Amino acid sequence: MIIPNGSDVKKVEQVQLARSHESSKTQEKRGTYITRLVMTLEECLAKLGVNTTTHVDLLALIERMACLIHESMSVSSRNYHSVQHVFDVAENLIIDEPIAVIAALFHDCVYYHVDGGLSDLQYEKLKGAVTRAAGAANGVSGCGCLQNTPICEAHKTTHCADDTLLCMVEKIFGYSVGQAVNHTNGLNEFLSAIIAVRELAPVLPRPTLAKIACCLEATIPFRPVDTKTGESCMDKLFDKMTKVNVDFSLGFSQEEVVTCVQRAADLSGADVLNFGTGDVFWFLDNTWSLLPESNEGLRRSHLYTVQQFQFAVFKMYGFFCFLQPEVIYPFYQNFPAPETIQERVGHASNNLHVGRSYVGAKLLSLSILSAVAELTGGDAPISLFMGDLPSRHTSIASPIGQTGKHDKLSSLTEPAGLMGVDLEDEGEKEFSDIKYNKHVYKVFRKDVVHNHHLMCD
Repeated sequence: MIIPNGSDVKKVEQVQLARSHESSKTQEKRGTYITRLVMTLEECLAKLGVNTTTHVDLLALIERMACLIHESMSVSSRNYHSVQHVFDVAENLIIDEPIAVIAALFHDCVYYHVDGGLSDLQYEKLKGAVTRAAGAANGVSGCGCLQNTPICEAHKTTHCADDTLLCMVEKIFGYSVGQAVNHTNGLNEFLSAIIAVRELAPVLPRPTLAKIACCLEATIPFRPVDTKTGESCMDKLFDKMTKVNVDFSLGFSQEEVVTCVQRAADLSGADVLNFGTGDVFWFLDNTWSLLPESNEGLRRSHLYTVQQFQFAVFKMYGFFCFLQPEVIYPFYQNFPAPETIQERVGHASNNLHVGRSYVGAKLLSLSILSAVAELTGGDAPISLFMGDLPSRHTSIASPIGQTGKHDKLSSLTEPAGLMGVDLEDEGEKEFSDIKYNKHVYKVFRKDVVHNHHLMCD
């Protein structure tokens, strides 16, 4: 059973904030991404007793894995879930131990609905676990999905007798025979787990691979307590790991199974720690970074239209209204500690409240702009109505996400500042003096953040 001390928990928040405010030059000094992936994998495997003495071709294997992770997470569609994200997750772990770190490195290898499907290399690594959708001439298959969408039926695409490692991972994820696996029940996490265990199988024993797969199952986010059974996703994971332990003769004691699930809860919390940060500006910055991933039109940074931007913000607003803070951070048998969960949930509740206000204000202004566009000739590039967007060819400050904390703060608060709201001094100007919509500005004033509510329809 994992028993962390209090300093470990506080260390996570401190490291998280320090990393978020690092300049790009500071990050470069820490080495290239591939170098850092190689070094991290080598260090973790060494802690697990794997080295060049036990495996002469280890360095070649590590390099291959590092390149696979790097290639998978360097697709142009990745904005937030890039290679840097895996290092952020690893640093957010309460308990720094090799199995969880390795799982963190692999946990977002597959993000098919953001990446537009699987790459040829990913299909090769996932042979037997998925099949390609049979595409028609227009790029859409008979199942109505994109041509490059992976089709996966648990225990059926490949029968368990033909691939026991695949079968073990399918059972850890709780898939029944013939069950269709898709993005609603963990396809990305499942395929990432398959890649991880297959890549690591030459050097790690099956029990260790099961622990890694257990961690990756827990990264399926935002799962509420089962209303019929009263079980949390971590309770169910414990039951699944207990059964897998017997079915595949892994040799875990009950206490070891508990530790497996607690380790998995740690990784799951580290993956979404952004929601529980005490730095609301960092939370909003990351929120903005997610928009291009889930909205393909916004990836064309200077060509997207008013309605494309409005729809993207509308989806984000709906997500903030839907998400309940209590389902963000899983735990198992008092790990993470109750006070840690309570603190994270409290921050998440406040961040979502602020996010709804901020994104809601954006949505209101964009809805008006979209209506104007529709009445004056139809949808058009947003720059037609709002002027040229910031780019490297202009003298406008760098966009959010590319500079340090001070510039992020300026970028977020500049619109309010232009309207006469002094965001640096909260005490001199009464909010009642402002003639503009309070919801636009209340985000930046701690004394009013809890006094007004933007309704979620």
